[in-house]
Amino acid sequence: MATAAQRKASDININLMPSKETSGTVGTATHWAPTIGRYLIIVTEIIAIAILILAIKLATDKETLRENIKRLRTAVSQQSDFETDFRLVQQQVNEIKSQRVSHFQNNLAVAEFLKLLPKGMTLETLVFEGAEISFSGEFDDPKQLQTMINAFSRSDKLVGLDISELESPSEKSERFSFSASGIVVQSSFEQEEEEANNVVSRAGE
Repeated sequence: MATAAQRKASDININLMPSKETSGTVGTATHWAPTIGRYLIIVTEIIAIAILILAIKLATDKETLRENIKRLRTAVSQQSDFETDFRLVQQQVNEIKSQRVSHFQNNLAVAEFLKLLPKGMTLETLVFEGAEISFSGEFDDPKQLQTMINAFSRSDKLVGLDISELESPSEKSERFSFSASGIVVQSSFEQEEEEANNVVSRAGE
């Protein structure tokens, strides 16, 4: 009897420790949850590090861009000042050239005009306004006036003589007085100027 009781006692096995693995869906979820959590943490940390690196790079690029903008703004400002000075100088040069050409042409026109005046005729006024010349003077003999008219008609540089006023001798003046105007053919003087410049250039060589 004692032997039978001992055998029954030895067949009873009581385990109070929890099972290492839970079977079924709950067990699978319990097994994978920590692993997935660790991966999520790692991925999150990688993303955070990437965002931090990107933020640093963007901040650096922003600062670099700001410095470049300042440098370019300074360069543009300097270029603007240079352009303003250049335009001013260019304008002054053009004005000097224009005045030089105008003065030179006027000198040629005056020289040509004096060739057309007969001896004994005197001038009181002589004005050049662009392509127009106006003058007034006195003479003793009507033949002198006719000589001037003929000279203007033969000229190809000063043309279109128009005598606007003509007064005979009076008590105030013993001479004839007149006022007239004409047209300056500028192209003829420009050609003459070019030929003169070519002569000067050849002489310099």
